[in-house]
Amino acid sequence: MSKFYLTIIIYFLVQMPFMFWVDADDAFAYSMLSLAVLFVLVMSMSLMIRANFFLTARHRLDSDHVMLTFDDGPHPALTPRTLDILEEKGVKAMFFLIGKNIEQYPELVERIVREGHLVGGHSYHHEWSIGFKTGRQLTQELMRPQRQLSEITGQDERYFRPPFGVTNAHIAYAVQQNKLKTIGWSLRTYDTAADFSTEKVARIVKRAKPRDIVLLHERMESTVEALPALIDGIRQKGMEFGVLTAKS
Repeated sequence: MSKFYLTIIIYFLVQMPFMFWVDADDAFAYSMLSLAVLFVLVMSMSLMIRANFFLTARHRLDSDHVMLTFDDGPHPALTPRTLDILEEKGVKAMFFLIGKNIEQYPELVERIVREGHLVGGHSYHHEWSIGFKTGRQLTQELMRPQRQLSEITGQDERYFRPPFGVTNAHIAYAVQQNKLKTIGWSLRTYDTAADFSTEKVARIVKRAKPRDIVLLHERMESTVEALPALIDGIRQKGMEFGVLTAKS
């Protein structure tokens, strides 16, 4: 039984005694409301991939390396620059790609793969409404980029990262039915919320630890500009870069 359904069962089991508490209407109403608010808060927090609530995602490496991951590509201008930097620094990374971008820039996906990086799907449209999709519509949204990647690489591509890091019972079901391997992160840079600065690079480097999976976005100019300093800073701490192994 999933954590989601178990939580719902526990919630209603806890609520049931109050259904028979008829001697104190105010206390009954207050208790019911408090439990309902708590349930909503727990469910809201559980939507985030780091909670491993609806599905179990991979958030750390098995080895002592650090893995850089880039979401939302490929980007016509910034993906080539990102790849140039990674090649110059001798770093392999992982790219979670949006289906509509794969369709538009297949040659960039081919370059990503040719240069030894891993790829994964990141939904076809990357829309905020993905949390409201269900059934065949959701499966198509998730699996279309997986098929696109498989056609390019010639392999069965199963790595996946949900848009915005949001999960729910429907996404979990689609992931399970299609045997996708969900990849999260252990170190978030918030590069879409605030541009990188020298101070921000220093903070990320300070937080970096062996086995970290770092969340970045290649569509951000600031991220690409900060990438060399980020790589150099992590290496100066005695850590090296790597990607998931075949068994992951």
